[in-house]
Amino acid sequence: MSESIIHYWYQALASPLGIELVCSDVDSMRSRLYSARTEAQDTDLEKVAICHSPFDPQRLWMVKK
Repeated sequence: MSESIIHYWYQALASPLGIELVCSDVDSMRSRLYSARTEAQDTDLEKVAICHSPFDPQRLWMVKK
């Protein structure tokens, strides 16, 4: 499961600004994303932050710092 979640981190890292995720439970998804990043032990992923979208409560933004 965390292998598919870690893909989002690398997608965000490869994009110019980041990516947007649509999910029904943003808090659960955010927790799973951070767990996958910790498990991966890749310091490059620290260049990406997770933010709640101010426009839609069912969206998370993974943005480059």
